[in-house]
Order: sequence, then C-alpha cells, then structure tokens
Amino acid sequence: MIVAIARELGAGGLAVGEAVANELGIPLLDKEIVDLVAQRIGAPESYVAQRDEQVETFTERVLRGITAAYPEAMAARALPDWSEQNLVKLTETIIRERAAGESLVVIGRGAPVLLKDRPDVVRVFLTAPAAQRTTSVAARLGLSNEDALKEIRRSDQHRAAYYKEHYGVLDWRDPRHYDLVVNTARFGIEGAARMIVDAAREVVRR
Repeated sequence: MIVAIARELGAGGLAVGEAVANELGIPLLDKEIVDLVAQRIGAPESYVAQRDEQVETFTERVLRGITAAYPEAMAARALPDWSEQNLVKLTETIIRERAAGESLVVIGRGAPVLLKDRPDVVRVFLTAPAAQRTTSVAARLGLSNEDALKEIRRSDQHRAAYYKEHYGVLDWRDPRHYDLVVNTARFGIEGAARMIVDAAREVVRR
C-alpha cells in the first residue's frame, strides 16, 4: 500500500500525511528524502533542501551546459554530480526503493506521477482556497499575509515547473492525475486523513 500525496503549500500536506501514516501504521517519507539524497551524493543537507522540488535557474542551466561540454574536467578532479537532474534521479530512486520494500506515505516529489502504474497506489491531491492557505502559511512562518501570499505563489510556480520539467505534466492540479482530490479547508486535517485512509484500505481490499 502506497499513499502518494501532492499538495499545495498551506493545504496541510504534512499534517494530513502524518495522520494517514499514523492511522495506517506505516512510515511517512517526506523530509527524510532530503537527508538520504544528501548522504548519497555527499552534499550538505542545506544544499539539497534548497533544491528540493525545485527547477534550475537560467544561470544554473548555463553553468551546467558548460560543465557538460567538458566532462573530462569534472572526472579528472573527481567532482561529485550535484546537478538538478542527478538530485531528481536520486530522489526517484529512493522513493522507488522504499516503495518496493514496504507500505508508506510519500509526500510530494512527483510521487503520484512517478508511482502511477502501481496498482496499490492511492494518488492524492490536497488543496484549499487561497485565503485559507495564506492564513496557514502566515501563521506557520511568521509572515504577513502579503508575504505569505508571495510565498504561496512562488511555491505553486516551482511545483508546477517541477512536474512539467521532470514528468511532462502540463497542469499538476489536473484531477485526472489523482484518485482523490481533497479540500482540507472543507474537511479539515482529520477529515481529509479519514477519506484517504478509507481509499487506501479500499484499494487493498480489491
């Protein structure tokens, strides 16, 4: 059983994921992914965290292009590959490895698309109205509503770009990519978790 959750910032993704994992008695895979990727490539956790679910800037793409043109220079100096492509590849590998060996809840990182062909996966999208998300992010990060809204817009843009760049998904909010779309403002954290747990158990019964 795999529960793969995509979420908008401020829609309560972590809280819902924790509640689902606790109810089902299975591990939650979220921030641990950052630690595992950092360990495998020998990079600081802060470096990986800054690039988690992100896409490269134009400048970073140019620099990567230059580096790719001279791979022998990198090999000669034994430089590690900390590129976006390698970070995403390792993230996918870690998710697939964990999903192959145990039941778990995975939050973000394109997991609903990455694992879409597995029959035991429940793909979930968590959403909420902008006002609710803004209030949540402002309270959690100690921001003004204006700055919280800017953070939400930035997050939405990055997640949309991540899905498009790495999975060819033009609209990451499209409900056709998911088995269940839940408005957490309407049903709350506990209500959303119950719906997901019921869906996961139904999948197991089939």
